[in-house]
Amino acid sequence: MLKAIRPVLVGPDLPFNNYFIKIGTGCLIQTSNWQLMLFIANIVSYFNKPLSTMKKHILSLGLILIMITINAQEPIKWVLISSKTGGIEVPNQGLQQTSTAVADFDNDGINDFAVSERTVAPGLVWYKRNDNGWKRHVVDDRKVTIEAGTISYDIDNDGDMDIIAGSDSQGNEIWWWENPYPQFDPAKPWNRYYIVNTGGKKHHDQLTGDFDGDGKTDLVFWTQRGEFPGLFFGRIPQNPKIQDNWTFYPVFEYYTDGQMEQRGIPPAFKSVNEHEGLAKADIDGDGIPDIIGGGMWFKYLCDNRFSYNMIDVTYTFSRSAVGQFIKGGRPEVILVVGDGQGPMNLYEYTPTARNTWKSRTIVPVVDNGHSISVIDFNGDGNLDIWNAEMTLDGNSDAVNHILLGDGKGNFPGEIVISKGTDVHESEIADLDGDGDLDILGKPYNGDTPALNIWLQNGTGRVPK
Repeated sequence: MLKAIRPVLVGPDLPFNNYFIKIGTGCLIQTSNWQLMLFIANIVSYFNKPLSTMKKHILSLGLILIMITINAQEPIKWVLISSKTGGIEVPNQGLQQTSTAVADFDNDGINDFAVSERTVAPGLVWYKRNDNGWKRHVVDDRKVTIEAGTISYDIDNDGDMDIIAGSDSQGNEIWWWENPYPQFDPAKPWNRYYIVNTGGKKHHDQLTGDFDGDGKTDLVFWTQRGEFPGLFFGRIPQNPKIQDNWTFYPVFEYYTDGQMEQRGIPPAFKSVNEHEGLAKADIDGDGIPDIIGGGMWFKYLCDNRFSYNMIDVTYTFSRSAVGQFIKGGRPEVILVVGDGQGPMNLYEYTPTARNTWKSRTIVPVVDNGHSISVIDFNGDGNLDIWNAEMTLDGNSDAVNHILLGDGKGNFPGEIVISKGTDVHESEIADLDGDGDLDILGKPYNGDTPALNIWLQNGTGRVPK
């Protein structure tokens, strides 16, 4: 069967001029309007041949049926809900919004989200989806110096999602907030507990997963300031409300005497040899998730010890993502600059090249591209990348876009959601419960206080 299929996803600068031609179960071949017209003309011309010629070709080629279908679908319309137009309430009146976390906090089947801001109170709020948009509620009514990297997880194993966050360079704390579901009281903040309040400062990035293979969830985090900066690992205790129950072990420690020459142009606030970024995947195929971050990946050995394996140690201060971008083999790793300017690179593990992680550049220059997620946006079975930039340091052309993968490590398609809007430490998720992916766009300090949400084609019918 031969099909000419119009793609579902078309960016704002890509009008309806691309088709994909598929023959049987073969590969998709991209073509354009005039190429498709020429192709159809050739098919029509073929069928205008004498019947005897057609029969010969049909018999010799085994051609039974040729059918052309064109599935022309409307382009995506991104509906912007913004605090600047009164569409949603700002987190607070502060100017440094540092992190977000998306989860279904009220267990109603629709994602909610939390936002932190570190200069004034309330330092942490969450937003509940309702029929008219979102309603803001307070998690912590104090000023809280939360750093980027906040996550959600059911820490106390009571069936609802809690929040985990670490302090910036002003403190050494890592906290978790107990979700009060189902007893939400607008006048009462969530209870806060300490995970860590000693040692080094600045905990940029936290991650949960079963990294030691014991069937229980662990917590890992970076500590970037202090005498012994590094990556730390600990098991979530049975009673996480008691701080003494938490024990952490170093996964990897680094030192600040020197560093390799780094990719791109790092920001002025980056310390010598600073590491950041966290993601997880089973890199070596042993059935246990591994940790990816700081240009390396870490494998649990035994007795609270990990091995460290280099991917690109010239890119330690980067955001990390991982997925099967190339069919077969180990998952590929994506590293991109979160602060500063640098490339977005894909790293492919290559056994035939002495187990080298070979890099290829996806985007040569990314400017403060702090938000990154791995998704299959168009449902073609090939992983895509969502990445968004900040307007920090005068980046007035900050782009918020999706790069469409082809399953071979290339990204020939692009969907641009916005340009010139600050997007920092944000998320792509279904925010309105209609089954498609939306964008939670939180600025860091660009035009703050502010909050933006891009709904994919607005809110469609919400499935029950």
